[in-house]
Amino acid sequence: MTALASVQATSLDVIWIREGVVCLGHRTAERYYRAVLAVEGPREAFAQELERVQPVLDGFAGFLNAIGQPSIVKPAALQILVRAEPGDLSEYAARLESRAQVLSPHLATEALADAAWARKNGSGLGLLPRRGYLVIPAESLPGADVAGRLGTAGSRFGRWIGSKPALDEAEARQALTTRCSDLVDRLARGGVWGRRLDDPSLTRLFQACWSSRRDLRFEQDLRMCATPVGDGRD
Repeated sequence: MTALASVQATSLDVIWIREGVVCLGHRTAERYYRAVLAVEGPREAFAQELERVQPVLDGFAGFLNAIGQPSIVKPAALQILVRAEPGDLSEYAARLESRAQVLSPHLATEALADAAWARKNGSGLGLLPRRGYLVIPAESLPGADVAGRLGTAGSRFGRWIGSKPALDEAEARQALTTRCSDLVDRLARGGVWGRRLDDPSLTRLFQACWSSRRDLRFEQDLRMCATPVGDGRD
């Protein structure tokens, strides 16, 4: 089986991000497509009682076993990414402020006071919430097919039997939709919540992986691009 490239030593250009798919590559003939799931484990994973933890472990073991069975999930190089990012409680404060609009005056005052405290003191608390991501490729592993397992003779054999070329965008989207849906279902059986990232979330993730500096202009431009444009009709 062909060895996989090192994610630490190999870099690819981001060609575009649209409709939940990231296109990577250098040359037009070599394009790689990815989707990303944000995942979050169940609270039971931190429980001390074995009877609460064991079902979670069994479900996750079933998820891992399914990945290794081609008849269930085609072999793919899934990448697990865990990021510890400084927390500033701004999202928490925004939820409180939004909730305050529909609360009674007394509760709204308390919610707004909590939101103001979170905005003022959140950045100084040193919080480092961890977020997990599952990077899903549209392509199967090299060598997962018969031609790939033949080593140096694989390319000649592939031409003889008409081996399938690299995925185009439409095929990649279909493969990613199927894989994401299947993986979300299988993760849910193990108590793991999963959600596919949209374009703004994908862009933030890639920007955060490249730069640890929070860029206000970047966020403003991203919100502007993510805002739906009207058709000009009243």
